[in-house]
Amino acid sequence: MNTNYKLAIKKNNNNKYLWMLAGGDMQLLTAKIAKKNNYNLLITDKNKNASCRSIADKFFDVDIVDINKNYQILKKIKFKISGVFTMASDCHLTVNAIAKKLKLHHTPIKISKLCKNKIKTRNFLKKFFLQPKSFIIKNYSQYKKKVKELKCEYVIKHLNLSGSKGFRSFDKNFVMSDSFFKKIKHEINNSQGILIEEKIQKSKDVNYSEMSVESLWQDGKIIFFNCVDRIFKRDLGGLTNFKSKIFDNVKDGYEIGHINPSEISKKKKLEIKKLVRKLGLHLGYDQLTGCHVLKLDIFFSSKGPIILEMTPRFSGGYDSTGSSYIRGLRLSEAMIKICQGEKFYKSDFKHYFKANKLKVLVLSRYISGKRSFYLNASRTINKRSINEIFKKIKNNQTIKNEQIKY
Repeated sequence: MNTNYKLAIKKNNNNKYLWMLAGGDMQLLTAKIAKKNNYNLLITDKNKNASCRSIADKFFDVDIVDINKNYQILKKIKFKISGVFTMASDCHLTVNAIAKKLKLHHTPIKISKLCKNKIKTRNFLKKFFLQPKSFIIKNYSQYKKKVKELKCEYVIKHLNLSGSKGFRSFDKNFVMSDSFFKKIKHEINNSQGILIEEKIQKSKDVNYSEMSVESLWQDGKIIFFNCVDRIFKRDLGGLTNFKSKIFDNVKDGYEIGHINPSEISKKKKLEIKKLVRKLGLHLGYDQLTGCHVLKLDIFFSSKGPIILEMTPRFSGGYDSTGSSYIRGLRLSEAMIKICQGEKFYKSDFKHYFKANKLKVLVLSRYISGKRSFYLNASRTINKRSINEIFKKIKNNQTIKNEQIKY
């Protein structure tokens, strides 16, 4: 699907450089928009062959989560940076650390550190919100002890892996072997430990077990709110009764797609909005000046909504850099504005945050280690649109960010 977008081109001083951390496929849209708006781009990405390298004015193959190595780049550049940001990548701590060092607009480091660390996140959230039982384990004996304590289905994940990476699910009272535990423990370098927590059960009141919620806070007030239904293999029954083996090999914790905007009821949406506001107040967003992003991943459990993740960035997974643009939202442009310390006025809202009436269904698959996306955009998500997207998957009709014209 090719969609044309008209951008409001703003003439800027050509000496202005924006620093974008991460330059893969998910960042192509934002890189093109920055260039079209007359900005120079400094991009860092560990992959020497990153998709955005050819677009960048300056490129450094540096790991985006390595703060010290990114600090070293500052010694090598002679030009002035006017803003530091990321889109669809979990490196907000590096972004805010660099911006702070450059005395540029940023979200407080303490918020980034809290959001980045799974244990700190859980300990913070359980003071105010419903949370699953969870423990950090560093050896096999601790693991066996906690399995007995939980007495329920459970999941494990590495502390320093984001999203569904390293996610594994186990039955009640199942104890893996010592050798398999060691294999998991050493499957990533510099593991900070393993988190074991109770596996929460999906509510029967919703079709889709999880939701991503994006909010933008300006001078302490929420001015933007967007919900996206996250689809997992467990949710396919709510999407379609179409019999297919396409997702049979997908693990439980891996997101396979989303619906943008969410199809959740207005009543539940209001409940979630109140939850986001409450969290923002506890984090101190109401005390911050300027614009700051707060994104949540929420699980609809049988006991009530559970905040799984909180982060000071826009969503990844094609939400902010694909389906939201098809809906008319200008999140990349908004992020460019935010990182430079600019604010939104009433006249700006329609340009950046006014959505059209399209609903976008996105499904994805990992093929040869790379994630491929398939989408269908229409006024309603119905049997016809669902059948069409499964047909696209069968025929491998992928959609890529570079196919969308801006």
